[in-house]
Amino acid sequence: MTIELRQPDREVAAGVHYGYSLADSHTRLLLAEPDPATAAQFMAAADHMGIRTDWCRDGAETLLAVGAEVPTVLILAAHTDNVDAARVVTTIRSRSDVPILVGAAKSGDESIVREVLAAGASAVVARPYDITTIAPFAGIAMHSLAEDSVFTAGPIRVNPSGYETRVGNREVQLTQRELELLVYLIKRRGHVASQSEISLAVWGHSAETNTVAVHVKRLREKLGSDAQHGQFIRTIRGAGYRLAPSLCA
Repeated sequence: MTIELRQPDREVAAGVHYGYSLADSHTRLLLAEPDPATAAQFMAAADHMGIRTDWCRDGAETLLAVGAEVPTVLILAAHTDNVDAARVVTTIRSRSDVPILVGAAKSGDESIVREVLAAGASAVVARPYDITTIAPFAGIAMHSLAEDSVFTAGPIRVNPSGYETRVGNREVQLTQRELELLVYLIKRRGHVASQSEISLAVWGHSAETNTVAVHVKRLREKLGSDAQHGQFIRTIRGAGYRLAPSLCA
C-alpha cells in the first residue's frame, strides 16, 4: 500500500510563487508528537508564521488538551504513547469535527493510516511536518504574489510570477529555492538574515545548515559581482547573510 499524503484543495498554477497570510490571534494548533526535536522544528516554523502551537507528548495528554480547549487543527503523530492514534481520533470525532491531520512516514505506517482514516482523520501529511502544507487547514491562505510584483536591488531585478531574474542586461536562470532565497534577502535588505531565519522563510522548516550554505553559494555564483557592488551576497561570519551594503541604499 502506498500512503497518499493529502493536502487541502487549492488550484496551483504552474510557475506561481506562493506566500502566506499571517494567522489571526484565535488560530491555535495542537501538536501531538512524541519526538521533542520534531516538535521543536515544527513549532519554530509555526511561530515564524505567527501561529500559536501547543505541544502534547502522548495520546492521553492530547485527549485532555482537546477536552479543555478545541484547537483550530490537531496534528497527530501516527505513533503515540498511552493512547494510540486511532483511538485518539475516534474519541475526538465523537464530539468534535476539528480537522485532524495524522503525520506518517511515506512507508511503514500503512496499517495505522488505514485505521486513522477509518476513524475519521481529515488527512494524512508527511512527517516531519511542513508548515506550508498544514497552514491551509488552519484557514491561513496561501496566496500568490501579484503578477506585477517585482523586486529590485541595484542591478538585480526579480519577477517571481514569471520566474525571471536579471542582473543588468544579463538573464540569470535560478531554481525556485534560489529565487525565493534571493527575494527574501532583498526583502531583508539592510539586515543580516540568519541561517535559521532563511530556513523558515524559504523552506518552511528548519533546514540543515549545509543546505542553506549550498543554496547561498550557488545563488552567489549565478549572480556574480560587479565593480560597483562587489559580491552581491555577503557572508557575515557567525551571523548569516546579507546583500552588499551598496544595494541597500
